[in-house]
Amino acid sequence: MATNPPTTQTFDDPFDTASNATLAPRSYYGQIQLDAYFCVLQKGVGKLPYDAGQHKAEDRRTALDISLLPLPEQNITFDIRRETIAESREWAGIIWPSLKELGLTSARDAHGKWAKMQQVGTGRKYRTKSGEEREATTFKFLALFADENACRAAYLADTGQDAGDAPTAAGNGSNGNGSNHDLEVALPFIRAFAKTNSYDLEKTKAACRQQAIIVKAIDIDSAEFAQIVAEAMTGGK
Repeated sequence: MATNPPTTQTFDDPFDTASNATLAPRSYYGQIQLDAYFCVLQKGVGKLPYDAGQHKAEDRRTALDISLLPLPEQNITFDIRRETIAESREWAGIIWPSLKELGLTSARDAHGKWAKMQQVGTGRKYRTKSGEEREATTFKFLALFADENACRAAYLADTGQDAGDAPTAAGNGSNGNGSNHDLEVALPFIRAFAKTNSYDLEKTKAACRQQAIIVKAIDIDSAEFAQIVAEAMTGGK
């Protein structure tokens, strides 16, 4: 009489899962800020503005300052920013190819775009002050959106939230009546816009008026706003 072979049962082991867990990269949603200028790299100093009258043409490089101003719903209070050189693997091999895959043909067109981004490893290793070895990261763009509303809709859909459930960084105030927390959240963005606009007060005001997170936190025509821009130029906090 034939007998059936014994069945083998397998069970998921949470300890095995925990032993092989990896950290999923975090996605950021917001508006790209991109500034470019010619520079030279001077040993012991770093980047200096390129001057054709003083520097050799073959020493000229293209400096890029790229940042992402995140949606207020993400409640991010730190700068998401990288300074790099166009003639580097970071830009030419990672950042720019990711933007080209999304349809851009000129780096100029990236400025002001609404996007989804993750930070990925560059392959370059460095050591922290404590001696720990880490891998440097940079931006990889995964999607571009038509406007802020489309970017917000994608963020809410990707995180499984309804528009009414999304946390916001804004308080109850508006037009300069926001809470201290609102201003703390807005400060990095004001400083970023100030730098992008060469610390020109009127140009910075014009850029900041388009950002709800800033308008809700501070009166853009106030002396306090002007002081923040002035302090940003001198590196003040």
